[in-house]
Amino acid sequence: MSENEKPPEQGEPKKVNWTNKEEQCSGDPDNCPHHPDGSAALGEESKSMEECMGRSLETLSNAFTASAKRWEAIVYPALFAFILLAAYGFFLIYSLTEDVSKVAHHMGEITHHMEKVSTTMDIVSRNMIVMTQTVDTQSASMQEMAINMRGMNMSMNQMRYDISVMNNSVSRPMSFMNTFMPW
Repeated sequence: MSENEKPPEQGEPKKVNWTNKEEQCSGDPDNCPHHPDGSAALGEESKSMEECMGRSLETLSNAFTASAKRWEAIVYPALFAFILLAAYGFFLIYSLTEDVSKVAHHMGEITHHMEKVSTTMDIVSRNMIVMTQTVDTQSASMQEMAINMRGMNMSMNQMRYDISVMNNSVSRPMSFMNTFMPW
């Protein structure tokens, strides 16, 4: 007790220092720190009870406010992030539908071009048949040329041999006659 406080008289409720946590009211009238023996008068107990309940509600309110502030620090940024992601998702879906619409629009042109490609491929197929026949003809001609080249090669080889024999036949007598020539 401080010097300014006077001790409670008999029958008066004890005054509580609410800064002391041990004497804080829990809201339970049987465990109220004002009346440890529970033998106070009904009017005083009611007043004490009101104070105790008021303090309990104030404590609950403070705890709820602190909790709400903590939740605000978490929920508001999360809500903002969710809104951003939802907007981005909407943008992606919108872009996708726009691109699919463009593809669907160009499918008519693609179909038209594919018909032209199909017609052209038919012409190419016919030309490939002609090319195959031409290559077969060229192959037969090349085989004939190869046979003719072998014959020419044999003829050239024979000519080389004949010229060699003629060179040997003419060069000996000519070398002998060259000794008689003045130039």
